[in-house]
Amino acid sequence: MMPSHADRHRPSEDLARFAARWRTERQLRLLSRLPSAGADGVRFAVLGDCEPSRFWLYRKLFNREGVFAGHMHAILKQRVAFVVQLGDMVEKGDPHRYQRFLRDLRRVGGGRPYLTVIGNHDRSRPNGKSHSTVYRTLFGASNYFFDHAHTRFVVLDSSAKRLTPSQLRWLRMVLDTPLRKIVFTHMPPVHLGLWGGTGRFHALGGFVGGAREFSQAVAHAKVSRVYMGHVHAFGVQDHMGVRYVLTGGGGSALFPSGNSDRFHHFLTVEIGPGGVRESVHELDGRSFDVPSAPIILPTREHSHSWAALAREAGRKILRAAGLA
Repeated sequence: MMPSHADRHRPSEDLARFAARWRTERQLRLLSRLPSAGADGVRFAVLGDCEPSRFWLYRKLFNREGVFAGHMHAILKQRVAFVVQLGDMVEKGDPHRYQRFLRDLRRVGGGRPYLTVIGNHDRSRPNGKSHSTVYRTLFGASNYFFDHAHTRFVVLDSSAKRLTPSQLRWLRMVLDTPLRKIVFTHMPPVHLGLWGGTGRFHALGGFVGGAREFSQAVAHAKVSRVYMGHVHAFGVQDHMGVRYVLTGGGGSALFPSGNSDRFHHFLTVEIGPGGVRESVHELDGRSFDVPSAPIILPTREHSHSWAALAREAGRKILRAAGLA
């Protein structure tokens, strides 16, 4: 019998051993031992897409070397308990690229629990039919949750550009808690009409299947934040009482758009008795706080100018921070 595509691309035992220190279960054990585990608050970092691009021309024209390492060095200087990476760690989810990423992470990522979200590029193919065998072999489950500092953190796999009914049932179950709730997923739900393409390209900016059910579930559970990547930009939108924060500037190519929201950055998030607050840290060392005032935009079906509205929301945030 011929081996399956997934079997042919399964990581070697040597790579699995090399990656063992970064497995999610080990990182969660480390996190559970920190003093913040039972505290009333915690501070952590969120880092978006960092894959350098499969195509040399994109790397040459739209990217710069060393962004991921620069962000990680800056994060380790922050008083954060852990780091969450929102997916697209590698250009394509094969063992060779994962090994290169893990070597880079070993050089720059020590000292903090490092938790991962699977992105579409972390699958066997970034687009089209694909599997997540390598990611799951190296890191573990792609849907998981943990409790820390009186907060439930949920990692949800949207890498296949959809959520299945079983994922949505699981999500509703784990969100059924009196704890404060935070969700991390790679792709935004497409119906928000924000951070996507236009027309037939819109789905490049968000997952379609299960998107409405997802927004309903997080709204019903009164989730405090949904953090997302996939689009290499920064932005905020409040929808159905839930704040969605896009942070896709972890080191991937910044494709030209004419928007001021596309820049390399990471977030620090502080959870305390007063709620959730974010600061945006740019590559040059500058930072600004995200305003807490609601930013409510029409959904895609209620506006034909959602792209302009999204740009205006980004400008409002930057103006409030004195950067535009």
